[in-house]
Amino acid sequence: MFIEDRIFRVDFSLYAEKHFCKDFSRKYKNQWDHTKRTIRLTLERAYEIQKKSLIDVLRYSQEDKVGIFKFDFKVAGTNQSPKSSGNRAIFSLCNKTGKIEVLLVYEKHHCSKGGTETQWIMGLIKTNFPEYRKIL
Repeated sequence: MFIEDRIFRVDFSLYAEKHFCKDFSRKYKNQWDHTKRTIRLTLERAYEIQKKSLIDVLRYSQEDKVGIFKFDFKVAGTNQSPKSSGNRAIFSLCNKTGKIEVLLVYEKHHCSKGGTETQWIMGLIKTNFPEYRKIL
């Protein structure tokens, strides 16, 4: 497994806040605050969550101990499962520093239609998070 057994410090990137969290906040009002808090608390324990198939590895650098991961989540108060909801959080994780940064939070309809979801994700990360280009 790529994620070490520890408690991580979780922050949301300004890009995620500005471009995606605003949409969720408008669409889900009070439920989004609870959902965001749940995402943060869940990712703090990423080691345990990776065992439940809610976290997928997109890229990982053994050398740097840094990776890009996808986390499936559901919005609080909805009846969908995390997998079927189409809601995803893309985060970077550094095992050296114990930090997680949520880079993107999106619904499947946010993805561009020309290409795969992973291509869309990697394109956004390359453009908006140059510090991760090395592992992409």
